Amino acid sequence: MVVMDAAPARIAAGLVAAYFLGALAPALWMARLHGVDIFKVGSGNPGMTNVWRTLGWKPALPVALLDAGKGFLAVWLAVRLTGSPAWGLAAGVVAVLGHSFTCFARFRGGKGVLTSFGVFLYFAPISALACLGIWTLIVLRTRYVSLGSIVAALVLPFGILAEARLRQNPDLYPVLAVGTVVSAFVLYRHRSNMTRLLRGTENKIGSRTA
Repeated sequence: MVVMDAAPARIAAGLVAAYFLGALAPALWMARLHGVDIFKVGSGNPGMTNVWRTLGWKPALPVALLDAGKGFLAVWLAVRLTGSPAWGLAAGVVAVLGHSFTCFARFRGGKGVLTSFGVFLYFAPISALACLGIWTLIVLRTRYVSLGSIVAALVLPFGILAEARLRQNPDLYPVLAVGTVVSAFVLYRHRSNMTRLLRGTENKIGSRTA
């Protein structure tokens, strides 16, 4: 991975842009478009899953694409500005934090799953797509979006490690380190879901509460 050597102004621009891209809140705005306060329906979480649960899959699909796209775009833009994939990786982390603590909703946000997917789709596409496949399979079989997200987060670091060895690409080892941290953050954001899953009280897609 390229050494993190770039003009400070470009680095700052990349990181600031990454935060505001991550902070974009399509779930919140899609719900408002349908006359719904996303914080007062379903789980109260301003994320794609709550849009899906309360409004259906059609409004949720563009939310999912935008959440993933902003993670990918934040990385792409930072790399172009700085010439450094390392700063792009840092921008990816900032974008995930921006999603989870968005300035557009009093620093309340989603759990970072799709934005993280967009980030790692840039750096480790095989691993990211494998995690998407696992998520999809689990959600289709169980209708628990949270379970799919938790398992995908657990699998991601192992996927990146396997991809690094498969591609014989040592540049993926820093991605592995950051991926492990981001996965831990996503799991932390799902701690209430884990509790409900263990108690058998987690709701499935199609229910109106969470």
